[in-house]
Amino acid sequence: MIPDSNSSIFSNISNIIMQLSKAKDIESSYETLSKLTKTMIDFEDEYFFNIQNEKIFEVYKKDVSEDLKDIAKWAFKKRDVSIFPEEEGSYVIIPIGHNNNVDFVYIIFTKEEEFSNQFMVFLRIISFLMGNLFQNLKLYQEILNKNKTIEKNKNFLNTILNSSSDSIVVYDSNFSIQFKNENFNKAIESTELKEKILELSNLTFSSLSKQLIELEVDQKTYSIETLLFGFDNDKFVIAVIRDISGTKELEKLKKLDKMKMEFLSMISHELRTPLSAIKAYSETLIDSIEMMDTETLKEFMNTIYKESLHLEALLNDLLDFSKLELKSLKLQKEKIDINELLKEIIKSTEESAKSNNIKVIFEDNTKPIMGFIDKTRIRQVFLNLIQNAIKYFDSKKEKPEVNIKTTEDEKNIYVSIKDNGIGIDSKHHQKIFEKFYRVDTSLTYKVQGTGIGLSIVKDLIEMHGGSITIESSEGIGTEFKITIPKGVD
Repeated sequence: MIPDSNSSIFSNISNIIMQLSKAKDIESSYETLSKLTKTMIDFEDEYFFNIQNEKIFEVYKKDVSEDLKDIAKWAFKKRDVSIFPEEEGSYVIIPIGHNNNVDFVYIIFTKEEEFSNQFMVFLRIISFLMGNLFQNLKLYQEILNKNKTIEKNKNFLNTILNSSSDSIVVYDSNFSIQFKNENFNKAIESTELKEKILELSNLTFSSLSKQLIELEVDQKTYSIETLLFGFDNDKFVIAVIRDISGTKELEKLKKLDKMKMEFLSMISHELRTPLSAIKAYSETLIDSIEMMDTETLKEFMNTIYKESLHLEALLNDLLDFSKLELKSLKLQKEKIDINELLKEIIKSTEESAKSNNIKVIFEDNTKPIMGFIDKTRIRQVFLNLIQNAIKYFDSKKEKPEVNIKTTEDEKNIYVSIKDNGIGIDSKHHQKIFEKFYRVDTSLTYKVQGTGIGLSIVKDLIEMHGGSITIESSEGIGTEFKITIPKGVD
C-alpha cells in the first residue's frame, strides 16, 4: 500500500536502504526491487525490460504487448519515474540507472489510480539508490568475471607448466622462489644441481643476459637455461632445467658406433700389414731359400720375427681390451722395484729410439722404489707410453728426447714420462683416454695405431687405484704423469 503522509521519511529511506543491501548480485537485485516495491504498493504484475543491440526484451521472457514495449522504450529515453493511467489501473514505470544511463526499466501494473507526491519521491529515491546499487553490482560482477578469467588462465598456464617434462622455477631478485612446477619438486633433488641453478640465475641478474650450460650430475646430463624478465617494475629469472641424458646417451652411442666402425677398419688394416709382410717374406723363403746367402736369410727371418711381434702386440691389446670391457681381467700383484722395471723397458726400446735418433733419459736416483703391483700390467702401461713418446717424435727438432722421472712419498709412486715431440692440442686432452679415439692430424696419420692403447693404460692404472693426467701443447711436447699407490704386501 502507498505510505501515508505521516510516515517518517527517514524511517522509510532507512527501510529502502536496508532492503537494497540484501541484493548480492544482479539476479537478486531484481527480486529485491520487487519485494521493496510490494511494501509500498500492491500490484498485479511486474516486468523487467532491457535493451540489447537496440532491441528491447523482457528479462524473464514474459509475453508483453507492443504497446508496453513502446512504453519501456520511452522510459529508457525519459529516464524518470512516470505513471501511465490505464482503464482499470496504472502502469508505474521506474527506470533504474546511473549518470543518465538506464540499465533496465522496471514496470508494475497496479489497480491504484492516484499517487501521492511522497510516493513519487520514494520511487525516485528507489530509482536512484537502485541505480547506484545495480552499477556497483555490475562492477562487482565484472571483477568476479575477470578474476575467474585470470584464475582460469592461471590454472591453464599452471597445467601447461606442470605437464612439461622440463623442470621450471622462477626466482625474484632476492632469490626467493616465486613459482616452481611439479616436475621441479620431483626431479631436482641434487644439492649440486640446485646450487648451479642459483649460480646461473645470479649470473643472469648481474649480466642481464640469457645463460645456457650443460651439467653432469649423478650420471645424468642436464641443460640449464636462465632468462631475465620484468613484471610490474620487478625483475625475475626463469630457469628451465631439462634432463638431456637420453639425447646425450644417444649421441654417445652413435659416436661410439662410428668409432667402432673406424676401429674395425683400422684394426683390419693393422692386422693385415704384419700378416702381409709375414706372408710375402715366407713365400719368398719357400721359393728361393736355396739361392739365399746367410745374411739375406737372417734379414728375412728378422723381418718375419719383428712383424710377428707386432702382430702379437696387436692381438694382446685386443685381448686386454676385451677383458677390461668384460671386467674379467684380474691383477696379479707382487712387490717390485719400479726403477728396475723402467730400466728393462727402456732397454727393450733402445733400437727403436736409436733408429729415430731419440735420446731416452732416465733420472735414476739409484734408490729402489718399491710397490705392490701387477708387474706385467704396469710394464704394459710404461711400455705403451714410452713407445708413443718415441713414435710421435718431432723430426724438425735437432735433439728429440724422452725424459723419465720417478719419485715417491709414503703412500704413492709418481712417474713422469715427458717428450719434446709433436705434442697434442688441448682440445683433445679430455678425449685422449677414450676408447677408439685417435688424434688425427697431418703429424699423426703416418703412425700406426688402434686407438685403444691409452684407454687400456688408463683402465690398468685405475685398477691399481691410481690416476694418469696429461700436459701437452702442439709443437712443444707431451708429459704423462702417473700416480700409483704403493699397495699393501
